[in-house]
Amino acid sequence: MMAEKELSALKAQAYDLLLPHIPTGVALLDAELRYLSINQTLADFNGHSIDEHLGQTVWQMLPQLAPDIAPVIQQVLQTGIARLDFAVSAPTPAVPEQNSDWLCSYFPVARPDGSIGAVAVLAQNQTLVRQLERSQQQSQQRLRKVLDSLVAFVGILTPDGTLIDANKPPLQAAGIKLEDVVQQKVWDTFWFEHSETERQRMKDAVKAANEGKTSRFDITAKMKDQIMVLDFMLVPMYEDDGKLSYLIPSSIDISARTQSEAELRESELRFRRVFDSAADGLICVDQHGCITMLNPRALEMFGYQAEELIGQPIEILVPKELTERHHQHRHHYLQKPSSRRMSERTELYAKRKDNSLFPVEIGLTHLNMTGDARVLATVTDITAQKAAQQKLQFIVDEKSQLLNERTTLLNEVHHRVKNNLQIISSLLNLQARGAMPELKQALTESQLRVRTMALTHQLLYEKRDFSSIALGSYLQQLCQLVRQSLSQHCQIMFDFSAVDQQLVLELEQAIPCGLFVNEVLTNAIKHAFPGRQTGLIRLELSLLEDGHIHLAIVDDGVGLGDKAELGKGSSLGFQLIPTFIAQLRGELQLQRSPGTGFRVRFLPVTEKL
Repeated sequence: MMAEKELSALKAQAYDLLLPHIPTGVALLDAELRYLSINQTLADFNGHSIDEHLGQTVWQMLPQLAPDIAPVIQQVLQTGIARLDFAVSAPTPAVPEQNSDWLCSYFPVARPDGSIGAVAVLAQNQTLVRQLERSQQQSQQRLRKVLDSLVAFVGILTPDGTLIDANKPPLQAAGIKLEDVVQQKVWDTFWFEHSETERQRMKDAVKAANEGKTSRFDITAKMKDQIMVLDFMLVPMYEDDGKLSYLIPSSIDISARTQSEAELRESELRFRRVFDSAADGLICVDQHGCITMLNPRALEMFGYQAEELIGQPIEILVPKELTERHHQHRHHYLQKPSSRRMSERTELYAKRKDNSLFPVEIGLTHLNMTGDARVLATVTDITAQKAAQQKLQFIVDEKSQLLNERTTLLNEVHHRVKNNLQIISSLLNLQARGAMPELKQALTESQLRVRTMALTHQLLYEKRDFSSIALGSYLQQLCQLVRQSLSQHCQIMFDFSAVDQQLVLELEQAIPCGLFVNEVLTNAIKHAFPGRQTGLIRLELSLLEDGHIHLAIVDDGVGLGDKAELGKGSSLGFQLIPTFIAQLRGELQLQRSPGTGFRVRFLPVTEKL
């Protein structure tokens, strides 16, 4: 005999097999309302396993529902009359936080002697049924929204080609409604009435679909304001039993693509015309280094016919001794391709069909395109340029030699001028030794002026730049020269902290600038510090925002009297200063106290040009 527990399990499986598609629970209760068997659906509703139900009462399994359903089940046991469609609403253990609506039917089960010994329960969770219905409806609505939001045109046909549904895009594109075309043969609809040829193609596609074939082709369709080119497909759809149920037409608008393809063909034609008419040689090479295309100029340059080079490795145009190295370079280039020139640091040569070599310049362009062509090489024959370059180099060398000779000569001139000025300075010094005090002072000041000019030529000679000198360094050396020449008891200190060491001055302005500074320094050392042991002279040199040079010489001495006037008086220095300012084309501002200050503002020669 089969065990009772095993029998109950088999009964539960039988219940689930009989009611697989609806949320219906089935159970068998004895006279004490104990579960003799229950199917999985109802066990899940109750929130317990099948084994946990067996032998337990309704009160134990469903304590909240039992007060409502237990009296009804007792009545069926007592009267033997079935109770159908008993509605009850209460939470179940499976969903404890919300009520579930149930529709229950109870059937008496008689013993062999005719007495009622059990009750069969049939329970439907109406809440779940409604949820499933809503879910199914929402699923259908979502599916419809998805279809209507597709860019593709989608429809449904019966096997004989009758249109029974279509999504919105083809209707909107044609400016029609579904009822305008539904229940028509697809070839008779608005979309295909413009062409008998297209109508026949649709008939043939429907026939092929009935034979189990999928059709795909380009077809024209009439729309609201244009004839549209469609990529059309018709697919047969079968039921699980293999019966043909529907035909599914779908298509996408390829008018733009068709137009683009036509434009691409035209573009390719224009490209080919430009390619063939280019003045330089153009060679397309694939990823394996094989030639795929050449223009006429390249064929003329290398002396080949096109059929002799197409499919050949590019190394056929490379000098034999460089073939292996070129192969390696090509491999490395394809690892990280870019548009650039080839070997800018070395001379390149190409090989003609007759094995003669000629100089070339080669540019590489990486092509992002389908097909074999991956790299475009632009080849320029530079034989003529090479000859011109050699001629130009000869001229440059000749001019460079001449320039060197002139530089040497100019260097010698500055050296000799410096030496001559030093000789004049020495003569003045010798003359001053036996002269009277007033004459000695005049000779010393003249000697300083000569040495100032000599210092300029010395700096030019040492720097080997005969056009300009570093003004800051020049002024510092000039200050030291003046201090050494005018020896006296007062110790003079110089402040160069405000001097821009980067400023340079053309020779044309360097000499008058140096002479001006010499006169101002001489005057300051002689007259600014009477009766003092020390004195300070501050130099300022800077480039202003407006391009002018600012030069200032300020001492902390007694100042300049009101009667002293530049260009007047017996002092030769004061008479010369306006002349030097005029040569600089500058403006002078005189500070009389405290201390004496000379501030000059002038444009460098380069700014005036």
